[in-house]
Amino acid sequence: MESGSGRLRIAIAGSGNVASHLACAFAAAPDCDLVAIASRCRENAEALARRCGETVQACGYSSIADCGADVIVVSVADRAAADVVRQIGNIGDSVLVLHTSGTLDKSCLEPISPRTGILYPFQSFTKGFDVDMAEVPVFIETAFAEDYALARHLAMSISRHVYDSDEQRRRHLHIAGVFTNNFVNAILGVVDEELAAAGYPAEVAEPLLRLTIAKAGAIGSFAAQTGPAVRGDMEVMRSQCNTVAPEYREVYRAISNLIMKKHNIADEQDKL
Repeated sequence: MESGSGRLRIAIAGSGNVASHLACAFAAAPDCDLVAIASRCRENAEALARRCGETVQACGYSSIADCGADVIVVSVADRAAADVVRQIGNIGDSVLVLHTSGTLDKSCLEPISPRTGILYPFQSFTKGFDVDMAEVPVFIETAFAEDYALARHLAMSISRHVYDSDEQRRRHLHIAGVFTNNFVNAILGVVDEELAAAGYPAEVAEPLLRLTIAKAGAIGSFAAQTGPAVRGDMEVMRSQCNTVAPEYREVYRAISNLIMKKHNIADEQDKL
């Protein structure tokens, strides 16, 4: 399934944040040839192709089958996946098709090829923020055992941290990502607002945040927990819950109750 040189021929369907990072990583990988980038917007595909090298083609989804890829990586928003799969159409079993979603099942790719799988990078990608792909954990699975080595080889060409997965484990993995990234960002937004209300810049919380992450990595998050909920200090928690903006009180109660439960102070939860 590889080119005569032994290098994998890769095509990317998508030109968004995840697709862009993957495209650049594959273009730089010594044992891969990025041959094409497809996008709904031809201009976006052309711009990304120029970033990745002179030999990379830009095309629409309906033309990606013509690039002769060994592997097509579908990297688009979940809500767009079905339409993109429809536009690519049936290619047959000459190509392995992978998607990068943490939530979609690999079976959504079967209209393209029976050889389907997942290449899920466990990271948040935002325009303007560089990511060292070699340090990003990548989780893979394939419909057929004989394709697993190919998917693993592809993942290892861009990352030093490759893990096998399946639908059930990936469901938990994605939830972990939501808690790690999305929920933490929401909480940090509250931090910014509380500091602003006191007249302090957001940078005041940065040393505490860095130490929190370091301790969680060293001894575990629950073991590193401190604060009024660990102590069951209801007076402090009631005061803080009344002080925080009304829209955040339910969150304050829920997280405080979680901490108390994890530290066996469950008898106090109904009092907050």
